[in-house]
Amino acid sequence: MKNPKILIVTPGLNKPMGPFVRNYIDKLPFEKVVLFGGFVPYFYLNTSLRKQKLIRYLFTILSLMNQKRLEKIIKKRFKKILLKEKIDCVVADYLNTGGAVKSICEELNIPIVSNVLGYEINKKDVLDGNKENYSNLANYKSFVIPVAKNMIPKLKNFGFRDEQILYSPIGANEDFFKITPAYNAFQFLAIGRFTATKAPQISIEAFAKVLKKFPQAKMIFAGHGELIEDCKQLIENLQIGDRIELVGWINQEEQLDLLSKSSIFIQHSVTAANGDAEGTPVAIIEASAAGLPVVSTKHSGIVDTIIDGKTGFLVEEHDLDSMAEKMTFLLENQTIMKEFGQSGKEFIRQNFSLNKHLDDVTKTILKAVKL
Repeated sequence: MKNPKILIVTPGLNKPMGPFVRNYIDKLPFEKVVLFGGFVPYFYLNTSLRKQKLIRYLFTILSLMNQKRLEKIIKKRFKKILLKEKIDCVVADYLNTGGAVKSICEELNIPIVSNVLGYEINKKDVLDGNKENYSNLANYKSFVIPVAKNMIPKLKNFGFRDEQILYSPIGANEDFFKITPAYNAFQFLAIGRFTATKAPQISIEAFAKVLKKFPQAKMIFAGHGELIEDCKQLIENLQIGDRIELVGWINQEEQLDLLSKSSIFIQHSVTAANGDAEGTPVAIIEASAAGLPVVSTKHSGIVDTIIDGKTGFLVEEHDLDSMAEKMTFLLENQTIMKEFGQSGKEFIRQNFSLNKHLDDVTKTILKAVKL
């Protein structure tokens, strides 16, 4: 059988987004075409912003400003691309992307492999708007790759069968395993979006409590998001601006550097009021691969990647005091800090490497095209 040609589809509006897509583009062993630009994507990779605007403008004119007509035009373009490129399998970033393209793929008998990352199966309004799409996808030639075990029962409720589901979080690449943390640096590191599901204010408040016992401690917080200004105000109110640094978005090189200069990784993930929740946070897997003990919450896929009391500590969601206590305990017990870090590195290497995830996806695509 010839090597399959796959179409990677991602809803990123202006460009492909996220670590899953980046790694699939770079490392899956197939001939690849990439589309982005909505849940039925229709822009090729590297389409300029100017060309995107022109095409969007043209489609809006052709549809006479009618949304249903616009959707038909986009789907027609998507079908044309599938035929022109002679695609054997569609790999969808997010379950709702897979659901959105299912009817077009079914017309051409092209299977779909979709990853399931979090918001699309947890956020109430997204779920309510996609229940039929998900059930339709389950009844088609499709496979789903959830990144957290607690997603599996939800997928089964939509009709996905055991043989269609493969649990596989994205893993850490080899660069992370080469890191030796600065265990004696008294530096906490947090990396993630400043959003409700990450509850950055709780991490900051917990750190403020740690400072009462360890005034020399420092915290670096990388990322951006809608809660950034609230967090800046909180830091000012707590008068800890000299001990905490918000560094904004960072690239992987900067991430590796920060991991090598830090002692402990923290993240206080929670379920947001709208039901939104994490899948399995990639930053936690990467921090553990780098040898940092992790203090986080008993939330979604985090419980699968951190062994409580062996590679880090997990507290209940919103339990600020326990978070601070565990952070303080690790600073007080450097030997345990190092033991947790090294145990975490080994656990991630055995169970959550990037190579393992890519191998899982590769096998699933090959299985899909044989259906």
